[in-house]
Amino acid sequence: MAAATWTGLLVRTVVGKRLPVAAWLALGAGLLVAAIAIVPRRADGPGPRLPAATAPVPSPIEALAPPRLVPGRAPPAAAAVLAVLGLLALGVGWGSAHAHRTEGGLLARLAPATVTVEAVLRTDPREDLDGWSAWADVRLVRADDLTAAVREAVRLEGRGEAPTAVRGDRVEATGQLLLPDDEGFAGFLLRRGVVAELRVREAVRLGPSEVAFVRWAQAFRALVGRSIRDLFAPRHAGLLLGLSLGDDTMLDPTLERDFRASGLSHLLVVSGGNVVMVLGPVLALASLLRLPRWPRFAIGVGTVAFFVVLTGAEPSVMRAGVMAGLTLFGVVAGRPRSAAGVLSGAVFALLVLDPALVWSVGFQLSVAATAGMVALATPLADRMRFLPRPVALTAGATLAAQVGVTPILLYYFREVPLSTLVANVFAFPAVAPAMLVGLAAAGLGLLWPTGGHAAAVFARVPLRYLEVVADRAARAPVPWVTGGGLRSLVVGVALASAFAWWLRSGRRTPRVLVVGALALAPVLAWSNALSAGAPSGLTVRFLDVRQGDAALVTSPAGATMLVDAGPDETQVATDLSALGVKRLDVVVATHPHADHIAGLPAVLARFPVGLLLEPGCPDDSPFQVELQRAIEAEGTPVRHPRAGERLVVGDIQVEVLSPGSCWVGTASDPNNDSLVLLVSLGGDTVLLTGDLEEPAQEVLLERGLAPDVDVLKVPHHGGATSLEAFFDAVDAEVAVVSTGPNTYGHPVPEVLGWIRETGARVIRTDLAGDVVVVFEGGEVRVASA
Repeated sequence: MAAATWTGLLVRTVVGKRLPVAAWLALGAGLLVAAIAIVPRRADGPGPRLPAATAPVPSPIEALAPPRLVPGRAPPAAAAVLAVLGLLALGVGWGSAHAHRTEGGLLARLAPATVTVEAVLRTDPREDLDGWSAWADVRLVRADDLTAAVREAVRLEGRGEAPTAVRGDRVEATGQLLLPDDEGFAGFLLRRGVVAELRVREAVRLGPSEVAFVRWAQAFRALVGRSIRDLFAPRHAGLLLGLSLGDDTMLDPTLERDFRASGLSHLLVVSGGNVVMVLGPVLALASLLRLPRWPRFAIGVGTVAFFVVLTGAEPSVMRAGVMAGLTLFGVVAGRPRSAAGVLSGAVFALLVLDPALVWSVGFQLSVAATAGMVALATPLADRMRFLPRPVALTAGATLAAQVGVTPILLYYFREVPLSTLVANVFAFPAVAPAMLVGLAAAGLGLLWPTGGHAAAVFARVPLRYLEVVADRAARAPVPWVTGGGLRSLVVGVALASAFAWWLRSGRRTPRVLVVGALALAPVLAWSNALSAGAPSGLTVRFLDVRQGDAALVTSPAGATMLVDAGPDETQVATDLSALGVKRLDVVVATHPHADHIAGLPAVLARFPVGLLLEPGCPDDSPFQVELQRAIEAEGTPVRHPRAGERLVVGDIQVEVLSPGSCWVGTASDPNNDSLVLLVSLGGDTVLLTGDLEEPAQEVLLERGLAPDVDVLKVPHHGGATSLEAFFDAVDAEVAVVSTGPNTYGHPVPEVLGWIRETGARVIRTDLAGDVVVVFEGGEVRVASA
């Protein structure tokens, strides 16, 4: 039921417009009625029914025979097919109705007017470098002479400081309603049930929620949060707030990167497991007090509802909350249900209430993890007879959840570390103590500060343990499963389903398969070692990071050097994992701009780094501040080289050509401060220039430091900040322009013309994707995506 409805909601974007909404709904209802009409029923058999006391006892053979069906009825498979098709059609119709309601709402019709809205915040305002943003449910809108009550959602985006409000608060915001021009962003909003964004000029908090239950949750969250911040150091306080309340406002960025790289990031947001951790002690206390069934049911449901509101109604928490409510009701009513049935019912109910949930990655991962545990946890634990039962159950549940979510992780994030299973097994025993003891310490601290500080000492032990597990697993030299796209999703789901079928069937692994796997293992290991091994010549891989720079240099002796890491926080780290990189001898941050160093903290968190080079010039860039924190957290050695210095990295020679000193007073001092490196192996040369501009290029020309090279990384993404004489002096055979969609006009046609006039072959990453330059036998070979 849930799977068919889910599929219908997903395929709506493909087939939804082929029929009107009413036709889809009518078709679905008709198919369901037909399925019910033809469903087979048990035949009573000929003759009158005998009283139970005198009914003959069937023989063992008769008892094993299947029930007879009413003649003329369709077989069960036909009814099932009609029911599935009916639910598919209803899913398409219901999703289309929801989309039409969203797209045709009043806010969409008012855009691009300037309006004032009264709204309830769905999320805490999140501040970033450009301002702040939040999701909100609008209840009243005023525009010119119009005042209307609405029930629509909107994305708030403002400049400056965010209003002092939290999720659940009522706010008044004034600004311009806009419908996004970018189709991708518009689709992203629509999948959140939002069609417009409000560019906020002014926003004020009107007060807390009008709902008493929500106000209590807000007050409790603020009280506990303040106590946690008083009792714990900022790093531990941020981790505990994430574990217990889903509040990531204080989360240490370095710690967040470690948890992400180790596959433990799900612990930093409130999930279904937190519901169990909170509900378990409450029900245990109710049982100890010998409360009747219905009061225990009311307490359990109330606890779940309060926790859902407290943590901001995250999709995973709502799924777990509805499942808990259905399970409690089944128990108290004397009609317990299977875990699979409860999961299906919860998913179906939530999708009916909010069809947009089908696009929520958090909801998808939560359902997939739970489905994996329902299908595989016990069978896996039963096969681990060599482990103590508690350890086997933990390992089985962790592996089952990982099998469930891996296809989705590959589809969205393109990678899954094989260390995830081990990391989760080691982390699992500490999660509940960290959360429960930490919350107990916070509660005790409100009544008795001295006792709260004493209890906090015990909570710090599991918190620190989780930090260590995340840090060690993040840097573990293990391979990563990589993929991406629809093919990874389809193949992953098929393999997971086949694995579940085989495991639940109880069949033993065929001996031929075991022997074949053992025979192929050395071959696979050998081929993997070859693919991840050193190249035959000096190789530079210019990664396509859109508007930014990132280049990986490798050599026959196994030297590895990364120069910059692009604007995305995780892309380069993911790409390096996919390439089989295990460590980096040298990392270079050419200058402190986001399009060059935003991805370096994740690289430092994931890979051992021998040395980091950076200009070391004064700069208050927030990205430089973040990089410095990552350097300190990982203990990475740092040097600030100057022109004339030489480094030997394995068999590679690296000469620093610029800067001689830090620039002051130019149009862009950080760009002119870029580290310019001449990388060579024998007679093969590559010039990496960062964002070097005209003043620094003039100095290189005057001092005769602009060498004739084989390969040039074109300065500043091919922008109009270079000298024609610089390209003439370099006289490169291949010139690579690392660029992507931008509003600066990069690369400039005139600059590209200058480069081509030197005889160079110009290759752009925005057109070619990743560009790989390999030196073989004195020749430069170029390949691209």
